Amino acid sequence: MIVLTIALLLALIALGFDQPLLWLVAAGIAYFLIRRHDRAAVKGGMGGARSGGSAGGGMSTPASYRDYRIRRSRQERWDRRYRRTHPSAQHRRK
Repeated sequence: MIVLTIALLLALIALGFDQPLLWLVAAGIAYFLIRRHDRAAVKGGMGGARSGGSAGGGMSTPASYRDYRIRRSRQERWDRRYRRTHPSAQHRRK
């Protein structure tokens, strides 16, 4: 689909040397193509990182309540493990 759209853009640009209306059509198609690409990047988050447990500081919102619960339970398990292995860090937390 992308290849076809790019081919259409190139054809409109090539034919648009005599007709400025074709340049406007090509610009409109390019605008919607870029906008769709940006929207897909925002919706997709960080690619496939949503299914795995990312230990980094990525603050992406979960896609569903189930993903939220999974992430929250992992965080709670990590907190309990940290408190168990670092008891001296308890008083510094607040």
